[in-house]
Amino acid sequence: MYRVVTPQTDAELKSYYHLRWQLLRKPWQQPEGSERDEFDEYAHHRMMIDSSNKLVAVGRLYMSGDEAQIRFMAVVPECRDLGLGTRMVQALEQVARQQSARRLVMNAREEAVAFYSRCGFTVVGEGPISFGKIPHRQMIKALTSIHQIRHCSELCDELQSQWHRRIPISEKMGIRIIQYTGSRFKTKANLTANLNLHESMFAGSIYSQCVLTGWGLIWLQMQEFGLTGDIVQGQGDIKYLTPIWDEPSAEVQGRLREQLLPLQSGERVRIDLQVILYSGEQKAAIFNGRYVILPH
Repeated sequence: MYRVVTPQTDAELKSYYHLRWQLLRKPWQQPEGSERDEFDEYAHHRMMIDSSNKLVAVGRLYMSGDEAQIRFMAVVPECRDLGLGTRMVQALEQVARQQSARRLVMNAREEAVAFYSRCGFTVVGEGPISFGKIPHRQMIKALTSIHQIRHCSELCDELQSQWHRRIPISEKMGIRIIQYTGSRFKTKANLTANLNLHESMFAGSIYSQCVLTGWGLIWLQMQEFGLTGDIVQGQGDIKYLTPIWDEPSAEVQGRLREQLLPLQSGERVRIDLQVILYSGEQKAAIFNGRYVILPH
């Protein structure tokens, strides 16, 4: 089992920087200390450890305005091809999103361009040449902004803010709204923040994301129609189809105006919704939930 953690103690930071030097500077005959720069003091540092607490990967994120730069990414040779690099990128991306970054930037060595392309980055130009002989390519990944949602973006902002403020687990899970069309509502969660001991998504996290996604669709449409009430879950049933190894997204659809209108006359409303959760493009779970809206 591998975990992404933040180096905290002096010993952890020493090991973190030493591995950076071993993997990224020593092969090019650079002295120890060359793996650090003046931005380290202000950056976000992450490292990956195995079940015996052995350090196997490192990575750094530095914020500059609404732009975040990934640098000093490396995985020990014996652990490559295990997907650890992808998980480290996802962990750094999660930090960037939490810091409200609008895009990720990086300079990738030529041999790493294909890997970062699979992580969603696009080559935009030539990068620096390190040590006078290692060419890089500049790569960028735009981060989905909640303000780019075409329908009721202000309400989506408010909903996500309420989730993170009043339901702290939603922020820890990295749940974010990525689409609302007026009838179709979609969320994503950060896989790295929701892993179980099998390195797939924890069943409780799957259930929680589905519940919140259905709840969110009802809340948004209530706001649109000028209706008030307390939304609670009355019943829920979930079927797990396959382990979730890829980025989890949950989707629900429905036009609920007619069902919600009795709230105007003080009636209690019950709404049944089906939420589909995907692992990447593969359907991974089906949640059927009953929500009850109590009129104010």
